[in-house]
Formats: sequence, structure tokens, C-alpha cells
Amino acid sequence: MRVTVMIPFAALALAACGGDEVSVTNASPNEVAKKVDEAGGARFNPGEWETTVETISVDIPGLTGPMKDQMTQTMLNKKQVGKTCVTPEEAKSPPAKVLANGQGRCTYEKFTMAGGEIDGTLSCDAEGGKMTMRITGSFTGDSFAIENDMQATMPGSARLMKIKAKTSGKRLGECPAGKA
Repeated sequence: MRVTVMIPFAALALAACGGDEVSVTNASPNEVAKKVDEAGGARFNPGEWETTVETISVDIPGLTGPMKDQMTQTMLNKKQVGKTCVTPEEAKSPPAKVLANGQGRCTYEKFTMAGGEIDGTLSCDAEGGKMTMRITGSFTGDSFAIENDMQATMPGSARLMKIKAKTSGKRLGECPAGKA
């Protein structure tokens, strides 16, 4: 099974959400994106943002010995830090394409956003298995902190691969000249 998760961009998009409360169940990513837009969209500040993604824990059934140790350590020691320049136009509403990135194979079992908090469970059917991701966190106009708890069935078996990660971001200031 191939599971692609764009955690830094999804977290930034989700952290960008603001406005009135959004609460939906069994909704497509497109429906969630629309509800977020209707609730007022983004209330985060445009400018240069730094996003950090860290893997907290990894459990991959079937791996043993040195292979398990090496893969686990590689994933746990990998910290991704990136910078993104968000224009005022991009800050007006979260990119629906990020919230709606499931291409018809994903459903938000639940999604709530209110008072600077976000909580959602995304379920995706993929070739050879299923992936479920719980997303929780908080956000302000200048920062966000999101935790992801993903479980995916291994291809051809009922074993669950589990990965926990956290993503944080902060606004650094104005975009450097020529980057906006």
C-alpha cells in the first residue's frame, strides 16, 4: 500500500483555519474544505513560516532485529524543517486542494475546529489496505502545533503499521524580498 501524507502543508492549511466553529462527520475532504471556507477561512498571518515535522514513534509489524532498529532509528532521527512564504492571497483561505487531497478515497469520520483547536479523523482506502489518521492540535495567527497518529494496514495482511508525528510552525516575519 502506498500512503502519501503531505504533513507540513496539510498542517499549515489546517492551522490556517479560523473563524466560526466547523463540525462535520462522514464528510469528504472537499466538503470539509468548503465548510472551513464558509466559516471564514484563514485567520493566520501572511509572511514567512517555518514548519518542523518530527516522527515521535514507529511500529512496523514484521520487522525484527537490525532491520527494525535501523528503520526505526532512521525515521525517529529525521526532523524536517522547511520555510514557506505565504502571500496575503494564499492566507485568505486554506488551500482546498490540501484538505481535499484524498481524490475520492478519503473521508473525514469527524472534523471539528473551534476556538483555536482542531480535531479530526481521516480515513482513506488505498491499494492493499486502509489508512486512518487522527489529527489534533492548536493554532493562532502566528503559530500552530499539530499531532498526527496514523495507522495503516500492511499490504496483504491485517497487521497495523503505526506512526506518530508532530508538526509545528511559526511565522518568522515578512517574506524575504522576491519570495512573495
